[in-house]
Amino acid sequence: MKNNPDKKAKLKIISSIDPVYETKDWRLKKLRVCAYIRVSTDSRDQENSLKNQRAHYEKFIAQFPHWEYMGIFADERISGTSLKNRTGFRQMVEVCKAGKIELIVVKEVSRFARNVIDCLNTVQELLTLDPPVGIYFENNNLNTLDAGNKMFLTMFAMFAELESELKSRSVLFGLKEMYLAEHYLCPTLNLLGYDKDGKYGLKIEPEGAKTVRFIYDLFLAGYSEKRIAAVLTDLALPTATGKLDWSSMAVAGICKNEKYCGDILMQKQYTVHFLTHQKKKNTGQKEIYYETDHHEAIVSREEHARALLLLNSDCNSPFYNNEYKIEVIKRGLLAGFIPMNLAFGGYDAGHYMGALVMADIAQKNIEAEVAHIAGAKRVRRELFSERDSAAATVSKNGITFNAGCVSLLENTAYVEVLLHPNERLLAVRKSNKRNKNAIPWKNGTLPARKLNRILYQLMGWQNEWKYKITANYFSKNDEQLIIFDLNCCEFRLRSDESGRKSTRAIPSEWLSCFGSDMPEHLMLCRRALAAHLKRWEINAQASAIQCFGNELRVLSSSEAEQRIEEMRCRNAT
Repeated sequence: MKNNPDKKAKLKIISSIDPVYETKDWRLKKLRVCAYIRVSTDSRDQENSLKNQRAHYEKFIAQFPHWEYMGIFADERISGTSLKNRTGFRQMVEVCKAGKIELIVVKEVSRFARNVIDCLNTVQELLTLDPPVGIYFENNNLNTLDAGNKMFLTMFAMFAELESELKSRSVLFGLKEMYLAEHYLCPTLNLLGYDKDGKYGLKIEPEGAKTVRFIYDLFLAGYSEKRIAAVLTDLALPTATGKLDWSSMAVAGICKNEKYCGDILMQKQYTVHFLTHQKKKNTGQKEIYYETDHHEAIVSREEHARALLLLNSDCNSPFYNNEYKIEVIKRGLLAGFIPMNLAFGGYDAGHYMGALVMADIAQKNIEAEVAHIAGAKRVRRELFSERDSAAATVSKNGITFNAGCVSLLENTAYVEVLLHPNERLLAVRKSNKRNKNAIPWKNGTLPARKLNRILYQLMGWQNEWKYKITANYFSKNDEQLIIFDLNCCEFRLRSDESGRKSTRAIPSEWLSCFGSDMPEHLMLCRRALAAHLKRWEINAQASAIQCFGNELRVLSSSEAEQRIEEMRCRNAT
């Protein structure tokens, strides 16, 4: 087919390309240009540097007549390796995606990104936009819009990443040497009650210290963090940064800070990797430096230790006892049992086992009194149990005593729960409302997350499983007691994702025998001891154990209210 000579004559070029766009020199092109600047510390020199950078790039962009100034994006006091926390950087990228910017000017590759992958990925993302967005690194004299610059960009990015790694190592080495020399940087910007004392010391700031003392008094008296925050806000007492609005988190932060008892703990956190700047709690992965009596204390070490225990408790529970301490019964059928509080979670299973050792309870040898009948077995009731049989169900959140269990202790309004950590026995005895560990005796699930955490820890139970324990009832004259053997229980596994359905399961060893050996059962569930003792002394009082906060004096409810009024009057004057 021949070309039509008249066809070419019909083609008309409506407009020609503007020379400003056609030129190969990007400096002469018509571009919408912004600058990106960043400083990584809050020192005065760096702040001046940020100010100087702004002035520099305003002049730099203005010298090119075809460039349209689109502003400056900045990140102040931000570390250079991670892009996630850079608000200014992310805003700039979004504006580029909206098609409003065609060129970014930045001092050098290390100011843009110190991570090779982040740098190259961002450059590639910007180049694929319509229109493509280039980046000009001034000190490196490199523009990503120019072909063939990717290799040089990769090299500069690698040098920036290596520089960051070396700097990170240098900082860590310097901190370690400083800690070993017992020199600690103690910023007081967010530390209520203290001012700087030289480069490494702290001194008490009187007004803030009074607020800290006030917080500890209320917290140890049983006030929750939320309630204390409301009181502080109502009294218009300033926080460390001068704000008058308090939060529960701020109160908890003061109660857990070791500096208020005169000690100092360094390297509580560590950086997982210099590229991500992700921080994790240091639980032994790195060296931890702790110095006692580093500075003057506002509260005693005993008060601070007690506050840490209360922080791990459920102060919003109706069963919360802020004065709870470990005590051990030393006589009678309940010898070795420890009264428990459903909401106190300060201690773990190891503390309770240690307290029992420290109690040094005399052991009664009654094995010879137990009848050894060859082949005699105790029938395992759990295999034949009916729905209304006396039992309790333990989950990670609560404990339920069923109606059959409740009916064993007739005419009982309140009970106390006790634990024998060594024999793995749980007991329930009658109590009264004056007992701060007492709970109402009725069927229904009681919130007991803190108590059950100890039981699961002690028994090595699975958190997502429920455990059903059968009641052993003891009755003699006017004494009544229920004991549960935690070693002998059936369990329920969640059988669907909703958690509403469960499957009953039993230990595999139960299938190989009809029950447990009679002598063993009599010993483990305290039946033998009950037969041996003339007096059970079910209501025997527990004895205090040394080293479990027994000497600490805390304010009563009325004294705490008086302290609040004192602070109110002081502020009014």
